[in-house]
Amino acid sequence: MLNPVEIVEKQNAIIRIQSDVIDELFLLLMQHVSADEVDRLPCVERINEAARIRREIE
Repeated sequence: MLNPVEIVEKQNAIIRIQSDVIDELFLLLMQHVSADEVDRLPCVERINEAARIRREIE
């Protein structure tokens, strides 16, 4: 059984992997649509919100 510190470390690793995948997918998306189209996507607002929160904790 994992101790709480190990669990948090593993969760952080998962979050980093997911973040990297999202970044890669976003870059791929940007190759196929215009910046104006991307700005209108609801997910972009959530991505920007996550980035703001991340800056707050760094």
